[in-house]
Amino acid sequence: MYLILHMRVLLIFIASLFWTSCFGQTYTQIKNRYNNYLNYKGSLDKYVDITSEKITLYKYTGGKKEVDFILAKNDWCFFSKLISTLAADSLEKIYHDLSGYKLQVKNYQTDCFSAQKPLRKVKIMIDPGHMAGNMQMARIEQKYLHFTKEIYTDLKQDSVDIAEGILTFQTASILKKKLENEGATVALTRKENSTSFGCSYEDWLKNYKNKTLDSLREADKITPQKHKTLLHMNKGKFFLEFFKDYELLQRSRVINSFKPDLTVIIHYNVNEKNVPWLKPSDKDFCMAFIPGCLIGDNLESFAGKINFLRLLLCEDVDKSEKISSLLVTEFNKQLNIPIAKTTDASYLSEHCTATPSAGVYCRNLALCRLVQGPLMYAECLYQDNETECYELLKNTETVGEIKTNKRVKAAAEAFYNAILTFYAN
Repeated sequence: MYLILHMRVLLIFIASLFWTSCFGQTYTQIKNRYNNYLNYKGSLDKYVDITSEKITLYKYTGGKKEVDFILAKNDWCFFSKLISTLAADSLEKIYHDLSGYKLQVKNYQTDCFSAQKPLRKVKIMIDPGHMAGNMQMARIEQKYLHFTKEIYTDLKQDSVDIAEGILTFQTASILKKKLENEGATVALTRKENSTSFGCSYEDWLKNYKNKTLDSLREADKITPQKHKTLLHMNKGKFFLEFFKDYELLQRSRVINSFKPDLTVIIHYNVNEKNVPWLKPSDKDFCMAFIPGCLIGDNLESFAGKINFLRLLLCEDVDKSEKISSLLVTEFNKQLNIPIAKTTDASYLSEHCTATPSAGVYCRNLALCRLVQGPLMYAECLYQDNETECYELLKNTETVGEIKTNKRVKAAAEAFYNAILTFYAN
């Protein structure tokens, strides 16, 4: 039995709440977003059908294709607003059973696709990628560089040690202060050397590991055998096998509960072909990722379906591309490094879709998929570059209470300039 969602049934509940007119997306805009950004190499074709009159989602039960959800054209705009304002449990109830359900929708004073607010009214969440505040944690994360003169004799010093989590947190802290000075409301997903759970990885293992695994087993989210295996893993393997992805889900919850107008996700890259990163590389590029490249597996859960409809019906993808394009241009200007082309990394050609904006790629990353609203997921520069690796070690700059280097300071400036430009237009 499938559900045909006619939002006119809901208008008796929401007409008084949406006091401004609501301008929906055209079929051409939605179809273009689906074809060029969301549908990775036709992976969604079995699950989605979009015509000028309706959007249909399908599911497969026992190998049999069944209609799961239909959204009529006249309801696209209203549903996009619901996705942007209601909690997941409310959306699930709407999705599965509209009968007798009354909506509680925030009284937004803008239409579906309103002009950008001035910066003094903007809420921005910054996610400093990873979590290490020292090399010990960076090694557990496997997000570090360790070059030695013993292995690479041309190294200019005895050793080079870089932890990406330190660089991202410095960048985020500088950017936060600069944006707050412009009147923005800004929050970070984590503290220094901390996870998004509000504690260090070591503290989480000590205080939450057992109860978390027990809860997942009791809810049939993991098997008893998986529970036993995870319970006895060492902390390094446990991080990679379980905690890394589990913590990413928490980041998405922290971000979405803040209801930001913009999410800034900060990362520093390495040359993928420089494995196992025992010496510097001559490559250095900047790039940014936005939502897209979805596959059928992403539509298996209710949350996956809602995320797909949000990306399809709202302007999150379009705005993400626009601000990410500004950011990549700023990286190129402030850091003086080239913008990555599709041929510059295998993951760009094999697992991403190039957008019309240079250096901006759709990629099916967890945060790109789960974060609600416009975002910029940035890879500022290559840490293992033969020049960058030395520059990133120089603590010659002091910004507020942050002691850092010129490259991190320039990266923060690039984010800042892109955000100001985006909200000025």
